[in-house]
Amino acid sequence: MNQSLENLAYSQAVSSDSLEERAAEAIAQIEGFPEQCPSECKDALVAGYRKRYSEKKPAQVYAVIGGNYVLATEEMQKNKKVEKVSIGVEYAFSFSTHEYAKLTQENKPLRELVQSIREGAQDYCSNRFNDLKRAAKKLLRQETGAQRTEKTFMESTKASFDAMEKSVKTKASRGDATAKPEKFKMALAAFWSTYNG
Repeated sequence: MNQSLENLAYSQAVSSDSLEERAAEAIAQIEGFPEQCPSECKDALVAGYRKRYSEKKPAQVYAVIGGNYVLATEEMQKNKKVEKVSIGVEYAFSFSTHEYAKLTQENKPLRELVQSIREGAQDYCSNRFNDLKRAAKKLLRQETGAQRTEKTFMESTKASFDAMEKSVKTKASRGDATAKPEKFKMALAAFWSTYNG
């Protein structure tokens, strides 16, 4: 028997069981979960996911050379004349929305570095949150014996627009010039007026 694969399978089963346990805790602690999740609860979950991502991707020391940020070599780190900064998840999210937007004009290399860290963390947190929701939905289906029901077109469309509305607001707050919440709201109203007319 392949002992390595047996150990792999055991570890996978432990992780799966752990996720189910966390999903059960989320259902117990968050009213309406997984269909609903109040912003304060979502923020707390994201903080936990971000903490784990920070452990997986610890801060690194960068040397500032000619306005560019490069990973500092051991020699650079010892050289007191070289400007250095430790950049990780905590640093990347320490900027206010206004400060982050200003980086584009004031320090583009830093903005690009911070943006890559932020996006990596946001993807990780989003994936973990979705994992938790899927596990919670599976648990609820098992408990109630309910089968998955097909959403109507109207239900699917509304859910998609709700997600898009949240997305446009989030991206606008992060400085995305193409994200225009007010225009989206007007376009959405026009769609429903036409569709329901």
